[in-house]
Amino acid sequence: MTRPAPEFLWYYVTHDGPYPWEPEGRRDIRLPDVTALASALDRLPYSGALLSTTGHNVWVTGTAAAAVTRDFRPLLALRPQFTSVTELANMAVSFDDLFDGRLLINVINSETPVWRQHGIRLENDERYDLHAEYWEVFNRLVAGETVTYRGRYVDVENARANPWVEPRRDHIPLWFSGSSPKALDVAGRFADAYLTFSEPLDQLNEKTAAVREKAAEHGRSPRIGLRASLITGATDEDAWAKADRLLAATSRATLDRKLGLIAKGGNGGGTSVTQSRVFAHLPAKALDVLRDGGLPAARDLAHDDNLWPGISLLQQGPPMALVGGHDSIAARLKEYHAAGVDIFILDSLPLLEGAYEVAEHILPAFTAP
Repeated sequence: MTRPAPEFLWYYVTHDGPYPWEPEGRRDIRLPDVTALASALDRLPYSGALLSTTGHNVWVTGTAAAAVTRDFRPLLALRPQFTSVTELANMAVSFDDLFDGRLLINVINSETPVWRQHGIRLENDERYDLHAEYWEVFNRLVAGETVTYRGRYVDVENARANPWVEPRRDHIPLWFSGSSPKALDVAGRFADAYLTFSEPLDQLNEKTAAVREKAAEHGRSPRIGLRASLITGATDEDAWAKADRLLAATSRATLDRKLGLIAKGGNGGGTSVTQSRVFAHLPAKALDVLRDGGLPAARDLAHDDNLWPGISLLQQGPPMALVGGHDSIAARLKEYHAAGVDIFILDSLPLLEGAYEVAEHILPAFTAP
C-alpha cells in the first residue's frame, strides 16, 4: 500500500549564516530577517518550522513569525519546569487563540549542565519522571480543566490555564525525542510525533519500533519525524566539496572544543544517549588525524555515501548530516519515508537560501508522478 506523502518542516534558528558556528560565518539577525524567513516558508511547501532554543527566545521568535504568516506552524522547542506548568499552559492557550490554532510544542530534555543553569539539579532519568508529571498536568490545563495535582515535581492547586480565554482546541500537539529507555517510555505515553536524528536505517528502525511499542501500551500511535541537516548541491561532488569548505572554515578552537565534548558523549557539556549513538559512527582514523592537529577530508568523516557525522564537529545542532547532490538526498529521504518516517524537519545553510534550494530541487521528487 502506498504511504501518504510526508510532511516537511524547516528549521528556524536566529544565528544563521553560511557557517554560523564561527563569528565570520554568522549573520547579524534582526527582526526583518526573522519575518523574511517565516514569510518565505509560508509560501514554500513547508507546513512550519522547528524553532530552536539557540538564539532568541522561541516564544518571541514564534510570535514574530506567526504574526506575518497565515499557515506557518511554529514548533517551539521547550523544556518542562523552566516555566511553571500553569504559566506555560496560559502561554500556549493564548498563542493558540491569537494565531488560529497553529502552535506545536517540541519537548526537549537537554543535558544536565543546561538544567543546572536554571537551578534544577536532576539527572536524566529523574528529568523524565518530571516530564511525565508536567505534561500530564499541561494536557489537562490546555483542555480547559481546573487541576489540582500533588506530584513529586509538580504541585498545583485549582490551576487553570487562562480563565478569560476559552481553549481553541482540547489538545496542543506535543512532539518528543530522546533515545534512553526513560525517554522512549515518556514519548510513548505523550508524543503526538516522535523525532529522531538521521541515523543508519537499521538503527533508526530499532528505535522507532521501541517507541511504537511503548505508545501501543497506551493506545497511541505517534507519527515519526526525522530531523536532518542537509549539505547539498547539484551533484554529489558539489556537496562534498561544500562539506570540505565548511570543515576548512572551522577554527581549531572549535574543533578542539567539539572533540572534547564528543569524548564525553554530549553536545552541551553533559552526556546524551542520543548524541552518543551518532558519535559512535565517527571514523576513529579521521578523529585521530584531528586530534594530531591535521584536517581530514570531509569524506573521511563519513559513515557511508551520504550520512556525515562529521557535522558534529562543527554545529550545535543535529550531529548527523545528509551530504549529497539533489537527487541523492531525495533518494535517501525516500528510503527513510519508506521505512516509516512521516515528517522531515530539514535545514541547509544559510537557512533562507537553503529553504528555496531544497523546495525547488529536492521536495519535487515527492510530488512527481
